[in-house]
Amino acid sequence: MRARPAFGGLCLVCLVLAPAPAFAQLDEPSWGLTVGVAPLWRVPDGLTRTFDATELDIKGRELRVGLVRGTTLGDEWGISLVHKRLSKESVVSVRQSNDVISVVTDDAELLGVEVHRFFSFVRVGHAQIGVNLGGGVAQMRGFVTGSVDPGDGTSIRAPIGFSELFTLVGRDIDVFPLARAEVAVAAMIGDRTKLRIGSGFSMPGIQIASVSLSVLLGRY
Repeated sequence: MRARPAFGGLCLVCLVLAPAPAFAQLDEPSWGLTVGVAPLWRVPDGLTRTFDATELDIKGRELRVGLVRGTTLGDEWGISLVHKRLSKESVVSVRQSNDVISVVTDDAELLGVEVHRFFSFVRVGHAQIGVNLGGGVAQMRGFVTGSVDPGDGTSIRAPIGFSELFTLVGRDIDVFPLARAEVAVAAMIGDRTKLRIGSGFSMPGIQIASVSLSVLLGRY
């Protein structure tokens, strides 16, 4: 009868001294590279009144490239260069007195830096569910085409700087704020490669889906 407790104790010692699984050894903080893309973001129609606009249809796509530090099965943070290209179909119309000023974003973009942090709440196997939060600043670059319709059938068109667009709605903005709040699902697709798909708010609009790929380089 004494052999059973002794055998159980021996098994416990073996479990403690046994080498950790490979994924546990990999799950240590390390630096890595990340790239992400959002095929489409759109400014909500509800912001039309906020900008005192009669028409607000702004949309575009996003590309991110940067550095991350995190673990394969845990949280991560990083800093990225963010490029948001506005669609050439984006239109903003503002009424001033008897005139209607319409702006079409022919060649406009936001280029900036953003810091993010991914918090995982639930882990199922090699998959995680959490939120991705971030913030930063961007420079408004490029030109838009503005047209003035005085209501008599004539129209005046002229190119203006992208940053001057906010002047039309009574706002003076030198740099554009970036903010991000997404619900995201991440999954390991390799020893040190993590794929994350998210959806949510990404200033200045809402992203239906964003995809990012992070590769951790090792422990440093």
